[in-house]
Order: sequence, then C-alpha cells, then structure tokens
Amino acid sequence: MTDVELEVTDSFERVFPVPVVDADWDDVLDRAGAGHRHRTWTFPRLRVVAVAAGILVGGLLVAPALGIGSRLLDLIQGQRYPARSEVRISRWSPDGRWIAFVSRRDRGNWELSVVNADGSGQRTLTRIAGDATPAWSPDGRKVAFEGRRDGSNNGLYVVNADGSGREMLARRAHAPAWSPDGRRIAFIWGPKVYVMNADGSEHRILVKSGGGSLRWSPDGRTLAFLSAGHPCNTCFNLHVVNADGSGLESLAVGYSTWNGSHWWEAAPVSGPAWSPDGKKIAFARLDKGFGIYVVKADLSGLQRLTRNSPGRYAAPAWSPDGRKIAFALDRDGDSEVVVINTDGSGQRNLTRDPADDSDPSWSPDGRKLAFVSDRDGTYEVYVMNADGSAQRRLTHRGS
Repeated sequence: MTDVELEVTDSFERVFPVPVVDADWDDVLDRAGAGHRHRTWTFPRLRVVAVAAGILVGGLLVAPALGIGSRLLDLIQGQRYPARSEVRISRWSPDGRWIAFVSRRDRGNWELSVVNADGSGQRTLTRIAGDATPAWSPDGRKVAFEGRRDGSNNGLYVVNADGSGREMLARRAHAPAWSPDGRRIAFIWGPKVYVMNADGSEHRILVKSGGGSLRWSPDGRTLAFLSAGHPCNTCFNLHVVNADGSGLESLAVGYSTWNGSHWWEAAPVSGPAWSPDGKKIAFARLDKGFGIYVVKADLSGLQRLTRNSPGRYAAPAWSPDGRKIAFALDRDGDSEVVVINTDGSGQRNLTRDPADDSDPSWSPDGRKLAFVSDRDGTYEVYVMNADGSAQRRLTHRGS
C-alpha cells in the first residue's frame, strides 16, 4: 500500500473504528479462563464476561468478517486481571540460547524481555502493545512484535536480540509471524491477512476475511490461522492458505451458542500448531468438544487425541521430533503442563503443582520445556526437562 492509501485508511479508521483480531488466540482462551487459579470466575466476574461475550458474538452477527475486537478483549482483561506483576508467553530462540517473554508490572506497560536459557542475563528489550506474542526471526537475531504507534493503532516492529535497532515495518498490524526462510512476515490488520518482505516492503493482502494466531508451515508454503464468524455467524474456524493467497480451505472447529439471554462462546479454539514435518496441525477446543485435536494439513482426517474428560485445554505445542504434544490443561481450578503422544497414548501431567502452570514451549533440541507459573507468588518463566524433572525458575520480576 502507498503512503497515501495508508493515510486514507488511517483517517477512515479514526471515524469508523474497525474491530481487529487480537494478537494470539491462546491469549483469548486464557482471558476466557483457560487456566489461571487467581482468575477463577466468581459470579460477578462471570456476569461481566458473559455480557462481554454476548456483545462479542452479537457483533459477529452484524459484521462476521471483522473478527474479534481487541478493545473488547482489553475490557474483559481489565475486569479479570489483578493489579500485580504478570509474566506470560515464553518463546525459545531458534538456537536455544534465549527465551523471550512478555511481562508487565502493576497494570503498567507491557515489556518484551529475554533471559538466557540458564537463567542469567535477563534484560528488557522494549515496550510492546499489550501482551502480544513475540516472533523470533529464524536466525535468532531479531524479534518481531506489536508496538504502540499512537493512541489507537498498533504497529509491527522488529528489534535486535540485544535490544538495539528497533524499527517499524508496518503502521498497523497484529500477530506477526516470521516465515521459516526469514524473508517474509505475515500479520493481521482489521479483517485481512497480509504478508510483506522482512524489510517492511511490498505489503500484500493474502486473505480479505482474516483471523488470528498466524502460523507458517515448516516449509513456508502455507499459513494456518483461526477466525470467528465465517462462513457461519456462530462458527470458529481453522483455515489454511497458500503463501501466494491461493488455495484457501476452512474447517469449522468451534461454535457459539444461545443460552436464552445472550450468545456464549461454547467451543473457542487455541492454536494452531504445525507438526515439524508439516503434515498435521494441532489445536485445542474449549468446553463442549474439549480436548486436543489434530488434522491433516489439507484439513481432512480430524482426530481427537485426548480422552473425553472435562477440562480447559489450551496452547498445544509439538515436540521437535514430532512424537509428543505439550499443552495446558485445567481440570480443578489450576492448570498443569501435560504431554501426550501424537497417537493419543501416554498422556502425562508433568508439573503436578497446586499453582498455575501453563504456556509450554519446547526447546529446539526437544530436551526441555519452558512454561509460565505462579508457584512462587508471581508469574515467572520456568524450565524443566522434557520428562518433567528438574523444574526451576528462570526469571525474577518480583511484585
């Protein structure tokens, strides 16, 4: 898009704000209660979130292609998050040397930070817009993230791993996803999915009715993403599209329901996560139909891996060897990090702690898992061996 086109779009959005899909559907689930003990739904909070959810899906009935409004999600977050230190979203660098994470203090600004894999060298790189998920470049030298550009719009930025060289690549963007070859970055703005060169040039629309949680296939030929409200007003869908914008396919994986007074999200989804060989995609369903699912890359052969037991499932992550999937599971008011073999056997709880343990992330060599926990009173990044042993705290944010 040209600068003139961008300015026209900016002017239009100031007058007619467009709801946009939030940076990460894992975060949407988390805000919906996918597993933090001190955020358990009391009746007043449940009523607030129920009303907000009704507004949310009601909005989808009016404009289904526009997706979920980040401002509404911020409202839900503001009603349910305590004024305390938060650490969320841990991501290993491709070489396994660092872990990037997102944090904030006492409802202050969100920050993007990194820590060495041994817990040393913790440092803040930059402020970011909300608790959006960062994306490492394949060479591990840069991190893409959402940054606040002005009072209303978020831009797409990159910063060097040492905190230097912050640069804006797109003036309006959410959910950046770096292609495996490092040459392109996909992102979302309003109802559209875009792709651009990694230097910020040549923005191009891939999909006009976009979604959230963009994920490149390992070979860089395909993008998977989630959306709400298309093709049916009450659908949550998993999509795949070729990197040139062709071959869009969709699979309905969740839905909303009417409880007699308002619409409610009955089965939102979390993910998607590509298998290392690019042949399958994993995702989680919440509430009715709950569990961890896998589907082939062409969206055929849907299969539920987990047993049919109640719980809140979120954040599926494939092991680098493709043999296991880690995920967060909350059955009794606190979430745990669980692993399951990709044939559905061997489900095992790794954390077994009364605190909240969530957001698992595999190290590139598959020997360790990073996760987020509040077992020491504040949310911090922890690491453990792939079998659940040697759990230890890496970050030290304090209250």
